[in-house]
Amino acid sequence: MRRSILAALALMPVAFPAMAQDPPRRLALAAPPVAVTVYPEQATVTRRGAMDLPAGDSLVVLSGVPAGVLRDSVTVRGQAGAAVSIGAVELRQASFDRRDVDARRAGLEARLREVEDAIAALDVQISAQAAQLRLIERLSGGFVAAQRQPTPPNEPPPRLSADPAAWRAAWDAVREGTAEAAEATRRLQLDRRTADQRREAIKAELATLGGPPPGSLEIAVSVQAAAPTRLELEVAYQIGGARWLPVYEVRLDSQAGRVALRQEAIVAQTSGEDWADVALTLSTARPSEGTAAPALSPWRIALVDPARLERERAARDGVMGGAPPLARAPAPATAAAEQQAPRQQAQAVAATVQAAGFAVEYVIPGRATVRADGSERRVRVADMAAEATVSAFTVPRLAPRAFLRARFAHAAPAPTLPGAASLHLDGVFVGRAGLPLLRAGEEVSLSFGADDRIRVAHEPQARRRAQEGSLLTGRTSSENFEALITLRSFHARPIEVTVQDQIPVSADAELTVAMQADPAPTARDVDD
Repeated sequence: MRRSILAALALMPVAFPAMAQDPPRRLALAAPPVAVTVYPEQATVTRRGAMDLPAGDSLVVLSGVPAGVLRDSVTVRGQAGAAVSIGAVELRQASFDRRDVDARRAGLEARLREVEDAIAALDVQISAQAAQLRLIERLSGGFVAAQRQPTPPNEPPPRLSADPAAWRAAWDAVREGTAEAAEATRRLQLDRRTADQRREAIKAELATLGGPPPGSLEIAVSVQAAAPTRLELEVAYQIGGARWLPVYEVRLDSQAGRVALRQEAIVAQTSGEDWADVALTLSTARPSEGTAAPALSPWRIALVDPARLERERAARDGVMGGAPPLARAPAPATAAAEQQAPRQQAQAVAATVQAAGFAVEYVIPGRATVRADGSERRVRVADMAAEATVSAFTVPRLAPRAFLRARFAHAAPAPTLPGAASLHLDGVFVGRAGLPLLRAGEEVSLSFGADDRIRVAHEPQARRRAQEGSLLTGRTSSENFEALITLRSFHARPIEVTVQDQIPVSADAELTVAMQADPAPTARDVDD
């Protein structure tokens, strides 16, 4: 029968029954990450391993723990065939053996000497090739100069000038010698750059010696076994430096009237440890932001006499010739309180409340690997499809074009977080948009760009002015603004088009605005 045990990070060790025995044995536990739950700003890492545990007291040590672990988040669970007790769980700086460090330093210094000797040998060979190139240039240059100099009387011309075959042989010798020396120099310089990189890497590793690896921690678990047994330990902790954000792809089939929404996530982390082949879960919860709603602080206001404030300020600064400060009754709010009230009000507005009202976990199928170098890993979360109502929208006064819109009900079983979405219309990428927080069944309206199958025209007409009445009865002036809006659809079937226009708003009681439209609008005061 297997027995389960659980312990959390303890500040004081647990006292075991007094027993006369040797000091606890230090046992190394190999427990790589097997499962990770990533939140928008941190992650929970679960590591699992097994070991043969002897009877008595032991200290099980899990090394290679990154420095960003939240110290109060470490928990340990275990299962064993015999009775096992878990005592103190300690997160501490990783221990190390100075002799191992000295041996490692000696080995690195020997490798460094070998690399520097190799670099010196390469420099000699590069200098030799450069000397060969200079010699070839001098020899070829001397021959050319000799050909250009006039031949003295009663002396035969240079032998090569009378033999074209000898010229070609000289050209070939110069070309082959130059190419051979240049290629050899190129290979030698490449080998030297590689050796330089090895030398710098060895120097960097030498600079880190002398103590424990910076930022490296270990988890030490005190255990006591009644008899030798096989112990399976599961260690979990929370760590910063991890994040995920949702991204979406929305595809509209305008002919079938259907929308396909694909939800994906971008995961990245710089926690200090690689997550190789782990079970990955994405959570919308935000544990770093607390669990309680924000509390409103009292917002006090009061009438203040500026002259009195000036006198009080002058009294504090000693401007009134040492006169004692004016006595004043307790005010409902001091200047400091007035300055503090707006800051308190700003803190009460939590922008993340709308996006964090639901905690949803997405269990990613299969296994995933996320490196600790900050590189982004894209994983698919879900695919959804819904019936869509396709319509068009136009504002002819501002743009003589119609824009295609699709309205559909969010078909996901759980809310989805806000994120960027790439939009595709009939298989063609048309742009990007931001999706808000979407709840299950909530209606969504997205614009898929200009609809070239609808022609829109906006033609302002002549302005007309008129006056009525007289000086005795009162005179009324009127001015008419008219525009003709024309739409024509080249769609294969009817499509609903929303036309939006505006009329002026009167800011004077003596000025009235009336509207006449044919056909009459179906809605007014849209979007205020």
